[in-house]
Amino acid sequence: MTQLLIVEDNLEYAEEMADFLMELGHEVSITNNAGEMWSALSQGNVGVVVLDLGLPDEDGINVIPRMRQLYPQIGLIVLTGRVNFDSRIMGLRLGADHYLTKPIKFPELAAHLEALDRRVGPQENIPVPSKWTLRLSARQLELQGQAITLTEKECNFLHLLTINTRPVPRQVIVAGIGGDDPDAGRRVDMLVYRLRKKARSGLGQDLPLRSAYGEGYSLSASFNLS
Repeated sequence: MTQLLIVEDNLEYAEEMADFLMELGHEVSITNNAGEMWSALSQGNVGVVVLDLGLPDEDGINVIPRMRQLYPQIGLIVLTGRVNFDSRIMGLRLGADHYLTKPIKFPELAAHLEALDRRVGPQENIPVPSKWTLRLSARQLELQGQAITLTEKECNFLHLLTINTRPVPRQVIVAGIGGDDPDAGRRVDMLVYRLRKKARSGLGQDLPLRSAYGEGYSLSASFNLS
């Protein structure tokens, strides 16, 4: 099983969760603040983080994008009392693999963890460094020394996919690229079409972009961010 890190300021609740998960064979450690979490992550043996957003030293919503940038291979499940729709969308948009709300039955949490465990468990193959680089400030996509200039929405779209490890739903993409147009869903498809064409023409290679029916879009290769 993958090493789990529970980041939860309610110690009693965290211990109950940990006891349940350890009975299922998971290796679990607990911390109640962001500072100790970053220290644990730096050791390099955490596979999945279960993150509460209400931490005493840092808002968990600010933790998500930093974790995604520093540790893109780690699975991230948000487990929080923030149940409103906007918080859920924000959490997924910033890079959470799953956004779950309290109260939750621990067997349901375990099912989400097992799904992530299949993705983030030990890998035999050594990962190949990404050849793709998304330069946010310059709004450029670079491949092997060549670069194309992106529109603001194209850049936001690729950034959104880069910081997420699972397919990003269409409604999250619409929110992420700043669209509130009722026809925004169709505009996403047009954006993807033009972006594929631009990459093929300007970089000489197909964009590693997958469309998952009913799930959304995802990248089939990792992107460096700069």
